[in-house]
Amino acid sequence: MKALKTTVPLSLLVSVLALMAGCQNSAKPDLAGRYRGVIESPGGELAFPITIAKTDSGYTGYVSNGTDTLSFSDIKAGPDSVSLDFSFYDSHLIAAVQPNGDLRGRWTKHSIGTRILNLPFHAEKGVTYRYPRKSTDAGLFDGKWPTTFTTADSSHSYPATGEFYTDNGKLYGTFLTETGDFRFLQGYAQDSTMTLSTFDGAHVFLFKGHLQKDGTIKGDFWSYTSHDTWTAKKGSNELRNPFAIAKIDPQHPDITFKLPDVNGHMISSNDPQFRGKPILLYIFGTWCPNCADETAMLRQMYSKYKNTDLKIVGVAFEYFDSFKQKAEMVRRYQKRFNIPWTLVIGGKAEANDVLSSLPFVQKLISYPTAYFAGPDHAIKYIHVGFNGPGTGSYYFKEKKAFKEKIDDITK
Repeated sequence: MKALKTTVPLSLLVSVLALMAGCQNSAKPDLAGRYRGVIESPGGELAFPITIAKTDSGYTGYVSNGTDTLSFSDIKAGPDSVSLDFSFYDSHLIAAVQPNGDLRGRWTKHSIGTRILNLPFHAEKGVTYRYPRKSTDAGLFDGKWPTTFTTADSSHSYPATGEFYTDNGKLYGTFLTETGDFRFLQGYAQDSTMTLSTFDGAHVFLFKGHLQKDGTIKGDFWSYTSHDTWTAKKGSNELRNPFAIAKIDPQHPDITFKLPDVNGHMISSNDPQFRGKPILLYIFGTWCPNCADETAMLRQMYSKYKNTDLKIVGVAFEYFDSFKQKAEMVRRYQKRFNIPWTLVIGGKAEANDVLSSLPFVQKLISYPTAYFAGPDHAIKYIHVGFNGPGTGSYYFKEKKAFKEKIDDITK
C-alpha cells in the first residue's frame, strides 16, 4: 500500500533516479515554457499541451484540453527532475529534465486498492501544437452522432452521443453518455479519420474513428485500462433523462445516513442541523472528474442558497483502504473547491460499500448521483451522472434542472 506522504511508489522513484543518472547538473534547469506532453497510451500517442511559468516561490502551470485548463496542484523541481502533481487525483507526471529541456519519465496514478496506473510520459519543450497534423477534412465530422460503445469482450454495450466541431484546423468535441461525458476532447480529422484525446490528471482517453462508405463511423476507444470499439451514424438521438434513470426505493424512501467526517466525527441525518431541512445529498469520489464538474457547479450556485434552509451533503467513496487515506483525499478535495457544506466518508468505491452505507440507494448506477429531498427527508428526485462544461448546451440544461429541483425542495 502506498503511504499518503509518499508521492510515488518506491519502484518508480528508483527508475526515475536511474533515468537521471549521468545528467547531474549543479544548477536547476529553467522549466518555464510551453511543452507538447505525450502519454504513451495503449492506443498510441496521447498528446496534450503543458504550460509552466516561473513564480517567486517556484513554478505554476497547467495542462490544456480544448477550451479547458487544469492547473497542477504543485510543481516540485529538483536539480534535474520535476514532478507535476494533481494531488487531488493522487496523480503525477514525474520526469527527468533532459539537456535540451525536454522531459522524460512516467505518469502515475493511484487506482483501486493498491493498484498504481503507470504509463510512459515525455514532453517536448517549445513545441506548442497538440498534434502536428491539421484537420484537412474540415467539417466532415461536425455535428451530432448517435453512438454505441461496445466493450472489448462484447459483453456490454451502451449508448452515447458524439458532438464534434472543427475550428481553425482543429477538431473538438465530446461524447455524452447516460452516466456522464468524456470531458473536453481535442484532435484533428484527416483522410476520413478522426483522432481525439484528453488528459486531465485522472483520465487518459484516446479516440480514433474512420468514416465508412455508408456514412457511419467505426472507431476505437482506449483508456489506461481498457479498449472498447464504437460505431456512430450522423443524426439525432435522445439519451434518457438523468432524472428518469434511478428509482426511489419504496422500502427506503427517505435520506438517512450516519457516517464519519474527515475528522472521524459521526454525522447523522437525524442531527439537529438537518432536522426539518431540505437536503441535496450527492455521491462522489475525489478520483471522478464528472463528480468534480458537478461539485464546481454546486459551488457556483451555493451563494443563492447559503442563507436558506437547504443542506448539502457530499458522501465520498474512495479507492484507498484506510480511513486516514480516504480522509486526506477528501480534505484535498474540500480545499480545491473551497467547499462550505458537509462532507462525509461512505467507504471504498465499491457497490457493496455504497449500498451498506446509504440504505436508500437501490442501485448505484453512476458517480456522481444526487438525491433531492424535502424538509421531511423524503426523496423527490434522483439525478444520475453529470454532463459537465465540455458538453456545452447540455451543461447549461443540467444547471437549470438542478436549480429547478433545488427550488422545488426549498419552497
